[in-house]
Amino acid sequence: MKKLSAYILLAAALAGASCKKVLDQAPQLDYDESKVFGDIDLTNQFLTDVYAYTFTKPGNFMDIGNSTTGAGTDELDNSFGGTPVEKYQNGSWNPSDNPDDIWAYTYRTIRKCNLMLQNIDKVPNKHAGQVTQSDLTPKRIKGEVFFLRAWNYWELLKRYGGVPIITQPYDADSETLRNTRRGSVDDVVGQILKDLDSCANNPEIPLVWFGPDPNNPGKELNRGNIGRASKTLVKALKSRMLLFYASPLFNPEGKVERWRSAADISKSLIDDGKYSLHPNYANIFLFSDNNEVILSSNRAAFNEAIADPAGMGWGGTNPTQDMVDKYNMANGKEITDPASGYDPQNPYAGRDPRFYASINYHGAVHKNVTLSMLPGGNQDPAIGGDWSRTSYYMRKFQNANNQSGVRRFFPIIRLAEIYLNYAEALNEADGPVAEVHRVMNLVRRRGGNGITQDLPTTLTKDQMRQRIQNERAVELAFEKHRFWDARRWKKGAEILGADIHGVRVTRNGSGTLVFTYIKVEPRSFSDKMYFFPIPQGEIDKNPNVLDQNKDW
Repeated sequence: MKKLSAYILLAAALAGASCKKVLDQAPQLDYDESKVFGDIDLTNQFLTDVYAYTFTKPGNFMDIGNSTTGAGTDELDNSFGGTPVEKYQNGSWNPSDNPDDIWAYTYRTIRKCNLMLQNIDKVPNKHAGQVTQSDLTPKRIKGEVFFLRAWNYWELLKRYGGVPIITQPYDADSETLRNTRRGSVDDVVGQILKDLDSCANNPEIPLVWFGPDPNNPGKELNRGNIGRASKTLVKALKSRMLLFYASPLFNPEGKVERWRSAADISKSLIDDGKYSLHPNYANIFLFSDNNEVILSSNRAAFNEAIADPAGMGWGGTNPTQDMVDKYNMANGKEITDPASGYDPQNPYAGRDPRFYASINYHGAVHKNVTLSMLPGGNQDPAIGGDWSRTSYYMRKFQNANNQSGVRRFFPIIRLAEIYLNYAEALNEADGPVAEVHRVMNLVRRRGGNGITQDLPTTLTKDQMRQRIQNERAVELAFEKHRFWDARRWKKGAEILGADIHGVRVTRNGSGTLVFTYIKVEPRSFSDKMYFFPIPQGEIDKNPNVLDQNKDW
């Protein structure tokens, strides 16, 4: 019998896993192909494993060894050395040594998708007519697989650009597979959209997995399926991918229709009205069952020890001064604005509420400890080791009154991102029209619990672009967007290659606090790094077929 290269649970174990959300489960045991596609329960478990493979990296904050892609940007610094992300920081990565190389892993996952699509129509539907399992059908599974294949091609697209498009489950030694050339960016985008439309047009894929079942009056949708493909997730992935496709990296000619497509699909998701902005920014990241989070993972997602100040946890992944300076004042004015009220001698007073929900700083109280970055203080950066080199620690994703080491979910997609996608695309298409202002102010004000004043109505298109980019940095801080935003905006030198900074806090002779800003580390970036290199091992297998990305 042919063995699958995925992991499958025996049918007897399925009942115990059924109450767990699909993205919370890990891959399981080997099983053979004939049995998997002869029993819909085993087919479903195979599907669950494909979800796990697809979202292991997107759903894990620590996606680069003991660090995160944010530490390869101006967001974060790593105080402890030896982490793979340092290769992005110093520019030493190459086709044979890339910390985030997902090529082979992702193509193995795509093969699993292709294998399911080849066999799914043969799977008997033994649950037909059963009330408890009536939503589990081969047709619904087929729609989900199209979504998962699209997501995997998206992960390849944003890293490598055009890639080979494989839609059949070829064996690794297949001659056809070895001779498949890279498709263009347009080709890959087209394949992703085709797969997403195949999912969205499937009548058994709902808009969301909660609330009344539109196909079965009087029945509620199975909330246990939250995290599985839905028409909303299709729109969310289209929103993210089409924004990327419209951005300067993929759209140097500035084709307006691409921006308009990204704006339209983002607005469509928002107008569906199934999700809403949470009124409390900090709490979005503490409780996964809130109506702003569209997709999240609870499996090994975020461990508070990663970000806890030294002595409470590892404390090794720390915000930079460059990140801190992006937070406006509570009145919405930039700290460089003389009318903002910013006080250099009291720099943490009166800031955007998201600052206090995201950053631990000198004088902040965290888990009943007042943090002191002064010489001899409990977080004196001179101590070294896990102690922050920037004099800041992450607060986001943490309950400041809770114990250390708690594992929390990680948001993969939330509504605020879709709003910001919409604002950016609409500004690029039509300029800073009233709708762009409305959306930006909605996110910034957050139901009266955010910034207190609207953006100036006199902003030009370029000024609004700057505000939107800064808003993404602040609103989506540490959520693994900036590593990719910098690339699609072609702002590598500014965001990925500029020196990062921190602060030293001391007292002068009269006891007044003095804040001295320092360079912590130089960073390196060159234009070839906008795209990842094709792995050298893959080039060596196909030297006359696979073309390497420029300058690698």
